[in-house]
Order: sequence, then structure tokens, then C-alpha cells
Amino acid sequence: MSNIDFIYDWTKDGLRLQGIHWEEKTIGTCVLFIHGTSGNIVENYFAHTLGRELSNNGYGFFYGHNRGYSHINDIINNQGNHSRIGARYEKFSECLYDIDLWVNKIIELGYEKIIIMGHSLGANKTIYYNSKEQNQNIVGLILASPPDLVGLTKLKDQFRKEMINEARDNLKKNEPNKILSYLHEGWFEVSSETYLEFSIDGCAADNLPILRNPDRFEELDKIKVPILAFMGDTDEVNINSPEEDLLLLKTKATNCPDFQYKILDGANHNYIDKEKELSDLVVSWIKQAFK
Repeated sequence: MSNIDFIYDWTKDGLRLQGIHWEEKTIGTCVLFIHGTSGNIVENYFAHTLGRELSNNGYGFFYGHNRGYSHINDIINNQGNHSRIGARYEKFSECLYDIDLWVNKIIELGYEKIIIMGHSLGANKTIYYNSKEQNQNIVGLILASPPDLVGLTKLKDQFRKEMINEARDNLKKNEPNKILSYLHEGWFEVSSETYLEFSIDGCAADNLPILRNPDRFEELDKIKVPILAFMGDTDEVNINSPEEDLLLLKTKATNCPDFQYKILDGANHNYIDKEKELSDLVVSWIKQAFK
């Protein structure tokens, strides 16, 4: 049975984040999990199941919270105050600080090989990080429910143009944290600056442009390690069908030495009641890809 430990540490820009480590160093490989919009370990049952299964098979698992955990949070900073962030206020580009913290922490813990797994928005962050940072310890990527963030705003935000114009006006008024009048995808309150960070063509988060489908997905094209991508057949982040979206990603990952993808039957975006199938898929892929 694995030893589970809470770890707290500071990002380079001065935020204290929390990570959860399922320890198992017999093989020297650890999966770093990057959660999606508003995620946190308390409400992510499939991550807990995955951590247990990885540990049982000799792999470490590290759930690294990023500054976008929960819809609103108050993170202590190195000035002795609290920074209000969460999914409502986070800046996508600052994910570099968060992921870098946990990559370095995992190396510090003694692991030699790291596989970064991003779920939903975390998949975009994973790709973004790997396009900016070249770390020889990162040997593979797992993309769980990888979305075209900009494309989804075009398809699902009925008032997208109004939201973009309002957000831009608020930034001109020096009110980047002002909440928009409309809900993103009809359910998610979001600040002006945050919305612009994932809704505009060419923004930092626009690295899986499935709807627009340019000749190259430039950041995905830079990845030179094996990739596993998967999605549920009842997922809500696909642009076309899950099969079509994942196949397109495979064709665009031209420098990836081995791109595998899978559709999980009956699985939704959060893999409810499919936690074991997800875990078995990940463990099996790791054993096959990194013999």
C-alpha cells in the first residue's frame, strides 16, 4: 500500500501551492497530474483511483494543484498576504510557474523519469509547458480529454463577441478582474482577463485549434516524447466526434515518436464510474511505452 503525503512549496513568483504524493520509487517513474478548470484532489475521484493503481504497479503519482484550483481560492504568497485566484481569475500563461514547481519537486523526491498527465485545461497547460521548457526528465505526456479551448468558446458561448468586447473594455479601464456579464458555456463565471486568455485566436491557450485546423499545431508539433491521448465517448469537449478529434491530434503531432489514443466507452468528461478503466489504460500504456 502506498504512502500518501501532502507537500507544500513555493512557485518562483511567490505562491504556496499544495501537492499530494503517492510514493513508490521502485521503478523511478512518476506521473505528474495537472488538473483542469477549478479542479482539486478532494473532488477528483478518478485521480485518487489512478494514484492507487499506479502505486500498486510500482509507479509514483503526484497531484500538483495549480493556481486555478477551485473556482475561487485565496493562496498565501511570500509577502505574507493572500492572492485571490482560482479558475475565475487565473492567467493561463502563469501555469509555467506551477508545473515547473512540481517537476522540480518530483526530481527532488528522487524520481528520474516524469510523465506529465493533463486533464482538460490541464492538457493545454501540459502542451504549453513542454513547448516552453525542455527537461530531459520528462519522458512522456498523457492528454486526458484535451480540448480546443478557443473553438469551444466559438461553439458554446452564445454571446462570445459581447464577452470579448466587454473584457477588452474592462482591461482598458484597468479592471482585469471584473466578472463578465455572461457565463462561459452557460455555467462558469469568469473574469475579463481570464476569458481573453482562452477565447482569442492565437492566445496562449490556443494550442489545440481543432475547429480552425491550421496546417500545423505548432506547440503539439514540438513534442518529441510518446503521447497517450484519450476521451470518453460522452465527453462534452470534443469539437467533432471524439474519434475524429483524437485522430486529428495524432496527425498533427508530427515529431511524436509514438502517439496512441483511445475512446473510453460510456465515459464522460470526468470519467465517473470509469475510474478503473482509465487507470488500467494509463498503467498499461506506461508499461508498454517505457519497457
